[in-house]
Amino acid sequence: MPVPRPRLIVEALPGPGESVRLPADEAAHARARRLSAGSEVVLIDGTGREAAARVLRVGRGGVELRVEEVAQEQGGLDASPLHLLVAAVRAERLGWIAEKAAELGAARLTVVATERTQAFRARDGVLARLERLARASAKQAGASRFTTVAGPTPLSDALHACEGTRLLLDPAGEPFPERLGATAVSILVGPEGGLTDGELAAAREAGWLTVALPAGIVRAETAAIAALVLARAALTRR
Repeated sequence: MPVPRPRLIVEALPGPGESVRLPADEAAHARARRLSAGSEVVLIDGTGREAAARVLRVGRGGVELRVEEVAQEQGGLDASPLHLLVAAVRAERLGWIAEKAAELGAARLTVVATERTQAFRARDGVLARLERLARASAKQAGASRFTTVAGPTPLSDALHACEGTRLLLDPAGEPFPERLGATAVSILVGPEGGLTDGELAAAREAGWLTVALPAGIVRAETAAIAALVLARAALTRR
């Protein structure tokens, strides 16, 4: 069976015939894969486009490649982008959410600060790690578009920053919809212990629909990924 070409990330795809040097971490990946002059690879930059390229040289100064062909951006999942908003949880759990959200094609992941969010879990430095995890996960999953990571964002701002269908996970909510229309879908997952009564009231006033998962009460990271899977399935039934 044919072996898939290694996928490598660059800041921006150059045009056909142009050369590009890999960032340090991707150059390390290329060396780990034992790529050499003449090796064929696929380059991605997170925009949805891909480029077929060939390694020119591998040396101490880095890894240089030449682009042979650039494929046009493909449609599909991005016609109905999914936006996942999650209250900051423990770092390892938040990282797991970022990885799985990227694999499932979420367009955006926003870390939200709620009244019950522990402040140290919503620190600004968390974003860089989540971005790295999301990019690596998307690359491994064969995706050509990266999940955008944002936050920490106060809940009051996040409630008014989303358009389209807006779903707030709540065990007391309506059943999760079996079908979703051709529009953007936002899913909000609160902290362990849930949102406060005031936050729930503010969300409903802002137009968010409270919905429940079939499994009932689960951990925040489980709820986030289960909701993404259900939403993706509901979009295919529209």
